[in-house]
Amino acid sequence: MNGVLATDLIEISSDPESLNDGGFWAVSTTFEGKYTFAKFRKVSRGVAFPEMNQWTGLNEVWESSISKSDFESYVSEIRTQIELGNVYQVNACRVLGTQIEKERSLAPLFAKILAKNPAPSASYLKLPDFEIASASPELFLLREGSQLKTSPIKGTRKLSETGSLFSEKDRAENVMIVDLMRNDFARICSTGTVKVSELFRSELHPGLEHLVSDVVGEVREELGWAEIFREILPPGSVSGAPKFSAVNLISEIEPTQRGPYCGALGWIEGDNAVLSVAIRIFWKVGNKLKFGTGAGITWSSDPTKEWEETELKAAKLLAIAGGFRSDRWPFGSGLFETVRIENGTPQLLREHLARARKSAAILGYEIPSDAEIFQKLGSLDRVELGRMRLTFGETFQVSVDPYVDTTHGARIGIRNLEIDTQAKLHKTFPYTSNLAMLTEARVDGFDEIIVVNQNGKVCEGAVSNFVFRIDGLWVTSSLDSGVLPGIIRGLVVSSGLAIEAEIDAAELDRATHAFALSALRIAQPVIEISGRKLMEDEISKQWSDKLREIRLAHSVG
Repeated sequence: MNGVLATDLIEISSDPESLNDGGFWAVSTTFEGKYTFAKFRKVSRGVAFPEMNQWTGLNEVWESSISKSDFESYVSEIRTQIELGNVYQVNACRVLGTQIEKERSLAPLFAKILAKNPAPSASYLKLPDFEIASASPELFLLREGSQLKTSPIKGTRKLSETGSLFSEKDRAENVMIVDLMRNDFARICSTGTVKVSELFRSELHPGLEHLVSDVVGEVREELGWAEIFREILPPGSVSGAPKFSAVNLISEIEPTQRGPYCGALGWIEGDNAVLSVAIRIFWKVGNKLKFGTGAGITWSSDPTKEWEETELKAAKLLAIAGGFRSDRWPFGSGLFETVRIENGTPQLLREHLARARKSAAILGYEIPSDAEIFQKLGSLDRVELGRMRLTFGETFQVSVDPYVDTTHGARIGIRNLEIDTQAKLHKTFPYTSNLAMLTEARVDGFDEIIVVNQNGKVCEGAVSNFVFRIDGLWVTSSLDSGVLPGIIRGLVVSSGLAIEAEIDAAELDRATHAFALSALRIAQPVIEISGRKLMEDEISKQWSDKLREIRLAHSVG
């Protein structure tokens, strides 16, 4: 932790009185009040974390202890309790879990966290029965002799939102927790020594900005660690105010114990200590890896936005660890490729990788070597017809799912949107807005939509490129209109099956035939655009057959 490396384990204890022997003890407490103290014989300072093997991303789904709808109901219940005057603020949390090999160490993950997401209170603890890799940004207790300091964090936002004051809700919540910590310190500190040394300090962390305040005090000489822990744990910033009522409400509603998450984590040596609030931590017991995330709830909280805050806090670190969301998408952001598997073989894989590498060079993402990619693909289960998704973000991940070809023609709607034409040149995730558009189209009775940009030009669909037969010519929208350079679209253009051009929205009325193009569906006939019927005849069949010949003769695998 911050250059302090302790090795050669001597003893493990749960008794706070053990800490009074002056030795070096690693400390992990649970939110529920269980203590684990580990005494080490050898302590080095000012050293780097030892070199580790490279961390390879997890491949399983992270399951949340609370669903989105249940979490939003949790937030609403807290607001009800605030209205009744039972609490003022509660930190609502959920725990995500996934499978991991029992023998797999978190040390390489911690090394990657230090490189990718350095945090002021990052720490690593490995004991015989469990392991923690923490990227905590929050100082719970700094002790130097009799001097104490705590730095609660309340207020979190994306770096893109910096430059203005934090919201009134964030500032009010910060003040509330500062008052709580002053209260806690007052029970262990000499009268008149507890002060707010700094209120509302902004701290920048990877991808996030936090609102932080400092409370200081001078601990009473007669108090040992047992008395100190009894008065200040669990940390106020991850429980609520009043603390007793908030903790009771948490225990009633949250379906699983938080464990070491939201406890304290760090070290104690005599009357010196550095303890972090154990947030942004991974902890491993047996073959289960867990990660907690939460949000501070006040009367002004919006349930959906609070869920989104828990997502925001988790995204960066879960992207580093790897694994998938419940919808099988990775956490964080990056590039992705959706590849059709046919007869067990990835189709047009070289073209997909070439597109990804071109975008990566522009956007700054890392793409593994072909050898590394092919090695990972070789370990996957074989499917005759499937969808393979390659994602390139903090980690390289692959998922394969069976796929069934669409047999019906597509009914297409039209939607006007303002388009960032440069952003459309790259296939990036999160893909949320595209999938939301597709869902909305299907609710409206369509299979896809055609997007018309702010200049009245036809672009692409939610998940498709398009080719139209207009005035006897096959034509597809130019990239300048705001179009992803699709793999199948590229084949169509390079083989002369269609020309690129700007297409005015009004020209769609003259389209007689059309196809929706994608690497997965290849070319799905369009039978209707915004209620107007299109033709599906020998002209369509000849065009589709020619594309199939070109695709099979082209790069396969």
